[in-house]
Amino acid sequence: MIESYTRRDFVRLLVLGGAALFLPACGERPEQLETQNSAGSPDQVLNDAADSNAVDQQVEEIIEVWDNDDVVFLKQKNPEYARYKGRFNKDISKSPALIALCYTTAGVVRAVNIARQEGLDVSVKSGGHSFEGFSSNDNGLVIDLTFMNAITWENDQQVRIQPACKLAQLYDELLPAKRLIPAGSCGGVGVGGLTLGGGYGFFSRKYGLTCDSLTGLTMVDGRGRVHEVKNDHELMWACRGGGNGNFGVITEFRFKTHPAPQHFYSHRFKAYKLTVERARNLLEQYFLLSRNLPEACFSAFVLNGKTLTLLVTNYEGPHAGLQAMLDRLAELCDKTTIGNAVPLEKALKKYYGRPDPLYFKNASAGLYRSFDDVETCIDLVLEKVIQSRGLIYQVNTLGGKIDTPEFERQSCFPHRQELYLSELQAYWESESHGVELKQRFDEIQAIFVKNGIDKQYRNYPNLKFPNWQQAYYGRSYAKLQQIKLAYDPDNLFHYPQSVALPAE
Repeated sequence: MIESYTRRDFVRLLVLGGAALFLPACGERPEQLETQNSAGSPDQVLNDAADSNAVDQQVEEIIEVWDNDDVVFLKQKNPEYARYKGRFNKDISKSPALIALCYTTAGVVRAVNIARQEGLDVSVKSGGHSFEGFSSNDNGLVIDLTFMNAITWENDQQVRIQPACKLAQLYDELLPAKRLIPAGSCGGVGVGGLTLGGGYGFFSRKYGLTCDSLTGLTMVDGRGRVHEVKNDHELMWACRGGGNGNFGVITEFRFKTHPAPQHFYSHRFKAYKLTVERARNLLEQYFLLSRNLPEACFSAFVLNGKTLTLLVTNYEGPHAGLQAMLDRLAELCDKTTIGNAVPLEKALKKYYGRPDPLYFKNASAGLYRSFDDVETCIDLVLEKVIQSRGLIYQVNTLGGKIDTPEFERQSCFPHRQELYLSELQAYWESESHGVELKQRFDEIQAIFVKNGIDKQYRNYPNLKFPNWQQAYYGRSYAKLQQIKLAYDPDNLFHYPQSVALPAE
């Protein structure tokens, strides 16, 4: 557990840049953290701060907007505002009027009440990875849950997880206990945003979406009321795929865990200097072969310019469908790398991704059942990707236990029968290259829309999706609006593409 500090002590740590002292890996003891931090122990930092008039002056500035021991409010003039204004996507810049650094449910309640009092729209930040910057806003209030990242074991199979716990922390805690939840692979993503939009990854075909392992939650609604719900409650239904900042602030999730495999296999196939014709043939073969994968397998088709990478993972024993796919891909591709058994904890770290902010534009590019869904337009898409350095078109396998009737009944996630989830990505360093890539990005998305691709994954949003309400939520949207009315009748949680109140 994190040690207790007075309000002034806590603020001094912020001012001195010692906020990392409050961000241990989930379950790590404070004394372990102290030996790793060059700034010294918390007591040393506080003693140094007490002797510094300059620090005390900054402390007083922040205390101007301090409310209580559960939350710190930062205005734009405060020294630490810029740090918490930061975002993962460097192409998006927003300036909220107020940032509420919350570290208890009571702090979230106070932040919600301040937003109501001041008439401010509210955005919620757990990991801060929203592709369209929905976890921040201009001139509103951001509820920042950075300090709410703890994991608590209820028993050897049930865990309580706070929303800002990141996936790297999650795996560090669960895998040594030989347990997991079917989460994603990007180490910097927060559990909150991932779960509330559905959540998928290497283990979803075996155990379902991340939200399907959710058994309960705590939420502060738009009027500052605290709700504890579980199982088949209507709010649970809504938060399994439709809860991203729409109805309130989730301050704790409760999950059932699953057995973690001991080893993980990762196989890669490469094809180089692709033409549109060859890329199309490889994509069609990928769709055909991946339909026979066992549930313990995952596969991805990743076209990056003229280079294709086909990834196939497995964490169980041999299987005829898997071997058939591996053999055929080896024939079709230019380079084959068959992976050996690697301990799961070590294997997952290879997929954690970059931890630092970068310039990018990512979005869903449709959910499909087969190659037939894209057959009429895929040549145009592949041509633009092959010609554009920095563009990536990726298709990932779904299916398996994701399409389970019980999970469908218990959640608002509408796309369970789709077998593939695609995404379009763009990365750049220079501003001019970014302008060009975003133009190509929009052109490709327009091709998909024109050809009837109208199902999209909410965690990969795009502000330019037409009819996004049905694209993300299908027939669930009208019911989500009614739940919005029940928990946020004043539309406090409002951002582009948030669930709207039902029309009067």
